[in-house]
Formats: sequence, structure tokens, C-alpha cells
Amino acid sequence: MKKNVVFYGRHLWAGIVAVAVLMVCGCSGRQAAPTVEGSYTYAHAFSYDLDGNHFDVDETGTMDFCADGTALDSARQVYRVKNAVGDTSTLVFTYVSPSRWRLEGDDLYFAGIKDLFRMTTVGGADTLAQRIVDVVGGSIDYEYRFHLDTLTDERLQWSFTYRDGHSDTWVFVRDGNAAK
Repeated sequence: MKKNVVFYGRHLWAGIVAVAVLMVCGCSGRQAAPTVEGSYTYAHAFSYDLDGNHFDVDETGTMDFCADGTALDSARQVYRVKNAVGDTSTLVFTYVSPSRWRLEGDDLYFAGIKDLFRMTTVGGADTLAQRIVDVVGGSIDYEYRFHLDTLTDERLQWSFTYRDGHSDTWVFVRDGNAAK
């Protein structure tokens, strides 16, 4: 009978060890939920009207979200301008916006830091270029509430709904995932 107790005891102990190993191995394969923090690239297009001009804007850039709640948005923006009489021109800007961010549920709050914001023309400035810089710079420190649509290891997507009801979406691809 003593042999049976030892035999069953060894099997019981082996079973406990096996379950523990499976639990450890099973849990270690589980990955943590993706976080906003990281470096991303993006391409975005938008349009608006200002002072009788229509602007079609394309931008390509990088966005770096840091764990301390700061971010850096850097982009090259190309403005295709059509004025009231139909003439067209192109303005190119370098846009650099150190910013603050925070996440609350599915809302990502984002605001530029006005004193650190820079937007300069490539190839010289004119009156219209300065007007664009003034308008953009004048709203840079407003805290915008974006809806966080997607957050994965590869991508972050947010959207914003404007006062007039139309919405816009930005897709950020996490660095190292451009080919995915």
C-alpha cells in the first residue's frame, strides 16, 4: 500500500508541475495590449477655404508619442492654392509641432505647445504663406479630442468630427511596420 501512495504521490506531483509549466508557458505567450507610445509615419490630405482661397493640402510626416505625455509632430505640407479668380499656386511648408497628449478611454486629447510650434515656408515667404502660418499657429494650442478608432502593434488611427459635421481620419503606421 505504501508503494501505491508513493506511486500516486509522484504522479500527483508530476501533474501539478505539468499544470504549472503549462500555465507559465501559456501566459508568457500572451502579449501586452498595444500602447500609443511610439514612432509613426503618416500621410494625410485635407481641404479648406480661407480669405477667398481654396486650399488642397497634402502632408507626410512623423509622429512620436512619448510616455511622459509629450509628442512631436513633424511634417512636410504642400498647399495647392486656388484663388477667387481661378489662379493656382503651390506653397510648401515645414511643420514642427511639439505637443501634449493624453488618452481617456477611446478619446485621445492632443494639443500643440504654442511657444515651440514652427511652420516655415520652403522657398520663401509671401503674404498668403504668412496668413496660413498665422491661422494654423493661432489654433495650435487648442486641445482637440480625437476618437481613437484603431490601436494595434502596427497602426494607430484617429478621427475628428468638425463643427459642421464632417469628419476626418488620420492613419499612423508604427515605425518598422510600413511593409505590413
